[in-house]
Amino acid sequence: MPQDPKALQQKWTARITHARAHWSAFHKRVRHNRNTVAGFNWNADPTGKDFYSLRANLIHGTISAVLPNVYARNPEISTTPLNSGADLKLFCRTLEAVTNRVLEHAQLKNRAKSTVRAALTCSFGILKVMYQRDPIKDSYIQGRINDAQENLLLIEELEQDLDDRDQSHHHDAKRAELDQLIGSFYERSELASAEGLVIDRVLTENLLIDPSICEFWDYTDADWMCQVIPMKRSQAEALYKKNLANATIYQPGQGEPSYKRAKRLASMQLDAGSVSDDQQIAVLEIWDRTTQRVYTMVEGATEWLREPYSPPRAGERWYPFFLLPYQVVDGQFVGPSLVDLTERLQDEHNEARDRFNQHRDLCIPGWVASADINEKTIKKHSDSRFGEITIVDTEGKPLNQVIIPRGHPKIDPIVYDTSAVRYDWEQVTGLQDAARSTVVRPKTATEANILQRALSGRVFEFKDQIEDWLQEIAQYSAQVLLQELTSEQVERYMGAPVTRTTMVDGKLTITKEKTYDWPTLTKDRIFDMVDLRIRAGTTGAPDGIEEKEGWLKVLPMITNLSIQIQNLQARGMDYEHIRNLLRETVLRYDDRIDSNLFIPNVEKQAEGYVDPNLGVNLFSEGQRRVNNEISSERNSLNEEISNDAGSK
Repeated sequence: MPQDPKALQQKWTARITHARAHWSAFHKRVRHNRNTVAGFNWNADPTGKDFYSLRANLIHGTISAVLPNVYARNPEISTTPLNSGADLKLFCRTLEAVTNRVLEHAQLKNRAKSTVRAALTCSFGILKVMYQRDPIKDSYIQGRINDAQENLLLIEELEQDLDDRDQSHHHDAKRAELDQLIGSFYERSELASAEGLVIDRVLTENLLIDPSICEFWDYTDADWMCQVIPMKRSQAEALYKKNLANATIYQPGQGEPSYKRAKRLASMQLDAGSVSDDQQIAVLEIWDRTTQRVYTMVEGATEWLREPYSPPRAGERWYPFFLLPYQVVDGQFVGPSLVDLTERLQDEHNEARDRFNQHRDLCIPGWVASADINEKTIKKHSDSRFGEITIVDTEGKPLNQVIIPRGHPKIDPIVYDTSAVRYDWEQVTGLQDAARSTVVRPKTATEANILQRALSGRVFEFKDQIEDWLQEIAQYSAQVLLQELTSEQVERYMGAPVTRTTMVDGKLTITKEKTYDWPTLTKDRIFDMVDLRIRAGTTGAPDGIEEKEGWLKVLPMITNLSIQIQNLQARGMDYEHIRNLLRETVLRYDDRIDSNLFIPNVEKQAEGYVDPNLGVNLFSEGQRRVNNEISSERNSLNEEISNDAGSK
């Protein structure tokens, strides 16, 4: 029985519709949280006070305080071999250096900080890690590396517009733009074909996850995920070589879910014809874990934008999406964000402050006069200046009976006290714990360090989640790089082999030392070889003073132990107990430091490095040879002079 080719598309359309209905309330809340953090009222006059009505945007200030403490710099990656039987030290150093360089080039810090901010605002943030090769064969990459392939796609897009009769009124502008683009293409201002790791930021509401997933950390086991990609129709047609005039118009939601707004706009323009090339449509990239296939379709169309495919070089976890939550709730996929936890507290704080200011405005100085006093006297008194004597006709009555200062409602500070709000804020966020008698204004470096340690302790759980999340990204990136990069590409990162001159048995020997090791292995072997770890605490702001003081204390002990190891090596004695002592000392001080860096290299000594100062030895040996040559030449010259004198 022949199968209907559109049956699968219809099945996925129904799934996406159900998922959007399931997540619509959450996505609406996400947009509300963003507006709350921004604080703008776009319905008000931009020049008026109501445009930014918040007296104190405490939520934005809290996010700004948390961010640099949990992610201030790129993490330090350490690589350890899982196979103890093989010598993988050079390979681990190579993989560690290459992964660090590639993640830095992919702008991990900027992308990750934006994702942390999204987690604080929207409950969780999303990153997508892909490897760029060919824009036609790759899955969608928003932040592609600029190369000539992008220009070729734009040229095809403009050529399609010139063939479109509906765009005839734009032909002159399109043709001029095409000429300029072709000119820049022939000038070769960009690489012909760039490749490399690319990290994209995905908006929280633009990733639809299988609704059957109950708890957050089970998202990697979801049957499918769908990335909603807003894209101009002309761009999508140039990329996928399809006519998408019948696609549904996509518009970001303003107070309503995006798909509802898109349907409403589409229904309003049924009589106007097809969607224009500058309007956005929604491209759906569906990652189906059950079939290990990626489907690409567009809302409103009835065919695939490209044939379903399997990612050729995916990581062990398969999904390229990495989700970072702010807080996790048992049995719930969506946990509360920082905005959810503090919005009512911010409203209460601002309301108390606003009412206090309104009460204060009622306390304007004034006077109360008797009704018997004439109007001229009242005006004279109101116009009096500082130091001026005002004459009031009291008609024989005491002055305090004719005119007196106006009273005002008494301000009770307890009514407008916000200390209870601050206390609740501290309990919810763990920041600015003034209710627990911490130093509010540090005057010394010690007080500043106390505040820093207290803050680090309160945000430790979120920082720990960030480091686990970065570790997954680093592990996945390393797995992809091991499959994608060649030895020639790795050599550009690590450098060519180094030529070294050594002294062995009194002879100079020239050898080439490898600077990298990049094996060609199968997928299963790659996943089982090494383990990448993020060194704990490397993403936060450094504690400069404390780290320097601690290092000065531990440095003499490390130096002493290293000298003992070297002496025992020279005597051929066992030094394993000193090595273990050095390793434990370094571990107790800071587990991010590799103790092997402080242990002398026994192998190089065994190969002929008798003196650790190899450069001095080589220089002395060379100088000795030069002196010998000079002495022999001087002796031969003296002999010739003696022979000449004797002959004469």
